[in-house]
This record gives sequence, structure tokens and C-alpha cells, in this order.
Amino acid sequence: MTTIRKEGKVNDDTILIDIRMFGVPKITAIYLIESGKTCLVDAGTHTEARKILRQLKALDVFPPDMIILTHSHWDHCQAIPFLLQRAKKEGKEIEILASEKAIPNLRDQSYNEVFGTGPFTNIEEDIKPLKEGDIVDLNGITLKVIETPGHMTDHISFLDEKNKNLFVGDVLGDKVSDIVFVPPFMPPYWDKDAYLNSIDKLKKLDFETISLHHFGLVYEDEAKSILDESITNLNKYWELYEENIEHLDDIPFLIENALTRYIPKSELEKYPQKLKEAIAFWLSEGFKISKGI
Repeated sequence: MTTIRKEGKVNDDTILIDIRMFGVPKITAIYLIESGKTCLVDAGTHTEARKILRQLKALDVFPPDMIILTHSHWDHCQAIPFLLQRAKKEGKEIEILASEKAIPNLRDQSYNEVFGTGPFTNIEEDIKPLKEGDIVDLNGITLKVIETPGHMTDHISFLDEKNKNLFVGDVLGDKVSDIVFVPPFMPPYWDKDAYLNSIDKLKKLDFETISLHHFGLVYEDEAKSILDESITNLNKYWELYEENIEHLDDIPFLIENALTRYIPKSELEKYPQKLKEAIAFWLSEGFKISKGI
């Protein structure tokens, strides 16, 4: 195993924070970079917002100077309204940065309703737009912006050029353990060609580690091999849903008869029913969108 999947420092300047989405540990991370400025990479969910506030206060870094978003999906941004509100109560502000393509989606979060995890709060505050090649200066660390659509139209990744650490959000999917790797075809948007182009773009970067938001920091040889592994993994899940195309709306069937091909029942049993249903449903919806079903 060459992945750090526990809370705490993952390099000299970066801390992994486990937000325990759905109450489950080691499935969703946000990352805190401490340089001349403090920066949170993604913000987490609205249901975990108070917990995230406590975690940041325990680290004595609330409020951070900025939050940068990999994309506008609910589990990466919906804690922002609460965190901004609490910062204002302390007379402070947090700068929000996201892809220029994400800003309309952040301001109208209703597109996330397909996930069934609402209610959602629109993010109306000023957001600094980012695009390919932009540099986010943290006064000691620079983050280079790489546009990486596929999983979502507005997805961007960030290369920490000092630590050679690549924050990839959900580009590759969700590798939450050595044996559980959920692919990235999710609603309300999926574009395989864009995804493959994003993988090719990432391969050309000078990095040594990869920070997955689902879940952990990958290092050594696996940091390179996970890019090809992501493609292999996506293809096998795609074939699985192809084989079960008549059962796309039968979520219990998909859990019991499809997902168990690649996720052992012993692993699925660790997840609450809500999470098992979510995984099967989200993949089904992503598959249907791509197929035009």
C-alpha cells in the first residue's frame, strides 16, 4: 500500500482532514495547505460543516485565507455558506476561488438535486475565477491550475509545485481503499473523451504524489500507475452497467448483484445503507446520461 489514508500531515505543508461524510471515515477528505497563506482545497458537505469548523479550529486555522474548489459538486462546496457565515461573525473573510466555468453552477446549485442529498444552498458571494495555467500564490507555495473535465464540466486540478503534489478532486474516481475504486462517471455530466484527455494531461505533469479527495495521498510508483488504473477501473464498471442495463432503476439489485463483483460484500457491509444506495444510484445515473437513456 502506497497511500496515506489517515488524518494529519501528508507532506511538510499539507494536512489531510477527514470529514467523515455520511458518518463514514476514510471516504471524503479536504486538504489544508499551510504556507504564507492558509488554503483549504475543497470545503466539504453542508451536513458536515459544523464538524469541519471544529476541525479547523482545533488546528488553529479558522478561518483559512482562502478556499479553492476542484469542482462544484455538493460534496466539495456545500460547507462554504456556513464557513463564510461563521468567519463573518468573527469579523473575517475567506476568499473563494473556482474555475470560471464553475461560478454559474455554484450560484445555482439546483443541478445537484440529482444526487438526492439536498437541500442545497447557492453560493452567491464573490468568487475569483480560475482557468488553465493560472497560478494561485500562497506566499511560499504556488498552485498551478489544470483544467481536467470529464467527471464534471468545471473540474480543475492543482499542482503544488513545491511539494510536487497534485490535487485531482474526483478526476480519477474514488479510490477509498486498496480494493474499492469507484469510477468517476457521475451525474449530471459525464464525458469520457474529456476524461481521457484529462488523464493524458496529468501524465505530462511533474508530480510525485496525488491527493485524492476520495481518499488519501498516493505516493511512490502508485502515484503514476493510478492514472492508467483509473481507465482500467472505469472500463470494467462501465461493462458491468452495460451487462445490467435492464436493471438500472433497480438499486437493490445493483447493490446485491452488480457492485459486489468489484466491491466485496465484507466492504459494502461497512457502509450505511444510504451510502450503498448512493453509489449504485449515482453510477446508474451517470451511465444513463452518457447513454442518453
